[in-house]
Amino acid sequence: MPLVRIDASSVHDDATLAAFGDVVHQALVDALGIPQDDFFQVITRHEPHELRYDPAYLGVSRDDGIVFVGITMRAGRLYEQKKALYARIAELAEERTSVEPRNVFVTITENQQVDWSFGEGVAQYLH
Repeated sequence: MPLVRIDASSVHDDATLAAFGDVVHQALVDALGIPQDDFFQVITRHEPHELRYDPAYLGVSRDDGIVFVGITMRAGRLYEQKKALYARIAELAEERTSVEPRNVFVTITENQQVDWSFGEGVAQYLH
């Protein structure tokens, strides 16, 4: 169950950000095999000055079109699966949105089954 947080500059409109959210979800389905209905996202638009980044860190040329993607999910995915996920997000972003692959910044944070409650105050993964 990934929880996806997308932070983007106001240079992107609502339709682009919605499409980008769909891109991230499709990449999770394709690369990690998550269920199609396992869909939880928070998308936040910021003024350009509210997103700070190095425009050339590690040789990648970024600009105010940058989109930060934070994915929180259960631990256990292989390195190759994660690499495939990064590549798939960038690929689909280029195909389906105006977000350029060079502006796609992705992080993954992993946790355990006990760290999730989907509502009603219950740790559903433990039952």
